[in-house]
Amino acid sequence: LTEWIHRKARHVCSLAMVKKRLPILSWVASYQLSYLLFDTIAGVTVALTAIPQSIAYGILSNMGPEYGLYSNVMGCIGYALLGSIKDVTIAPTSLTAILVQGIVSELHYGTALLTFLSALITIAFGVLNLGILVRFISIPVVMGFQTAACLTIGSAQVRSLLGISTKGNGSDFVSSWSNVLTHLNEVQLADSLLGVGSIAFLLLFRLTKNADFCSTRSFFKYARLLSNAIVVVIGATLAFLLTTDIDHPVFHLTGPVKAGLPAFQLPPFSYTNENGTVYGFGDMIGVMRTTIITIPLVTTLEIVSVGKAFSSGKLIDATQEMIALGVSNLLVCFCSPVPVAASFTRSAINSSSGVRTPLGCAITATVLMLSLALLTDALYYIPKATLASVVITAMLFLVDYKEIGNIWRTKKLDMVPFLATALSCLFYELDYGILIGIAVHCAFLLYLVSSPRLTAEVCLASDICILLVRIDQSLAFSSAELLRDWILERVEEHGTHIDLVVIDGQNVHFLDMTVAKNIVSIEGDLRTRQISLMLWRFEEEVAFTLLRMRKELFFPLLRADNELERAVSRWKHLHAQPQPSCLPTTPDS
Repeated sequence: LTEWIHRKARHVCSLAMVKKRLPILSWVASYQLSYLLFDTIAGVTVALTAIPQSIAYGILSNMGPEYGLYSNVMGCIGYALLGSIKDVTIAPTSLTAILVQGIVSELHYGTALLTFLSALITIAFGVLNLGILVRFISIPVVMGFQTAACLTIGSAQVRSLLGISTKGNGSDFVSSWSNVLTHLNEVQLADSLLGVGSIAFLLLFRLTKNADFCSTRSFFKYARLLSNAIVVVIGATLAFLLTTDIDHPVFHLTGPVKAGLPAFQLPPFSYTNENGTVYGFGDMIGVMRTTIITIPLVTTLEIVSVGKAFSSGKLIDATQEMIALGVSNLLVCFCSPVPVAASFTRSAINSSSGVRTPLGCAITATVLMLSLALLTDALYYIPKATLASVVITAMLFLVDYKEIGNIWRTKKLDMVPFLATALSCLFYELDYGILIGIAVHCAFLLYLVSSPRLTAEVCLASDICILLVRIDQSLAFSSAELLRDWILERVEEHGTHIDLVVIDGQNVHFLDMTVAKNIVSIEGDLRTRQISLMLWRFEEEVAFTLLRMRKELFFPLLRADNELERAVSRWKHLHAQPQPSCLPTTPDS
């Protein structure tokens, strides 16, 4: 044990491991000056898109516009230091904002504790290689969660899009639409026209994606990449020019944005809200509930998915990506409660802008810090309707309509976990919805494991009437009783002329102790009917599982011959001989 610990310690402390866990050491050492131009262009381009989106997600989280920018800055710095994929951009996303929204309304800045705990769990996922947990989140569940999240987020923005001042009791799907329909009399024409016009503008640029305008193609390419920034600049300019009285603006505006970065502080482990209610650590955990697990699961799934999409076919180091994400959120929690995740949209912009190294993330962070220092007066005039249009348009294209169609065409039964997840998220809660979806699909999996396909046929071999039972999969405890009952039912169906039951285990790659014990029961039940049992073509490991349970019983029953006729003949011969007293090296002797 001591030697093993020393060996592991030497491996962890080796220079190769340090370089692996600090990718910045590798790409900085090989950095070329020619990369700087590409990284700068990409970093600035991503920042121009990130500014309006971060402000929108800061507002969506109920924290305020500047907190979205704080999170983006720290997320970019963390990933620039530890990220291993040049194209990936870490930032607050619509999903992370909506997941913390309800908690922020109760704990406000105390939600930074949630970001802190989520960061620690994500790092633990990476260090302990627990990223495999995301394998239990199937595509139908992911699609259901993503669809419901997009509908929830888009619905929450309709109020701002139409200029309705009254906030509802919540920002979930039902509450958002209930609030809008109840306060239709508050709809503002100016906000509505600006919001709908902004959506039309953004959709127009989306439609130019595959357009070929010869000499103007490059213009449309970069205009499309910067469309969010363009629409926000136009909206802010209109608001500035049309507003004659700052107390009565033409549009509902973002309002004051604090300049500079906040003072860094530890996340609070107790919190007193505006009403004087004191929350201890346990009370705060009670408010956060399952979100503590949901955020690490969802963000881990996002960073692995985005990483694979932009890895250019190379294997990604999922452990490193999870550690990078966890450390990024660890930095975020010292200045903002809004957690960060891998952003597919901004990663796509980063990639298409020609980024060469993770320095692009650092440049994005620099531009964001400059905007916090120099542009806060201009950010004041950004209309909320414009920000709502940016979010709603993004949600329209985040729903993977093609993949939903694939689920329907490929296996209609997979629509059950998809709908279970989507409906639970829409009409209950997002974090519980994804857990319900996982539970539903795992129930399907358990049903399949518990219901192996069994077939039987009666045949004649070596003058013995045989009931040949074939099993199409491995056997677990949940299928043990099914196997026993099914075999006995088939025996009863075929009457007393059956001399031997042969179980073909060619497709059984695993069985557990419960199944082994039930096979003992099957042998006993058959013996009382003067019927013998033979276990044919079971794999060596499966055979030894049976032998370890009851060597004296299973040894004469096991046969590994390729041909049934030969197996039955040898079984007859062995069955008539005294049983051996030692365990063989293989089941086939």
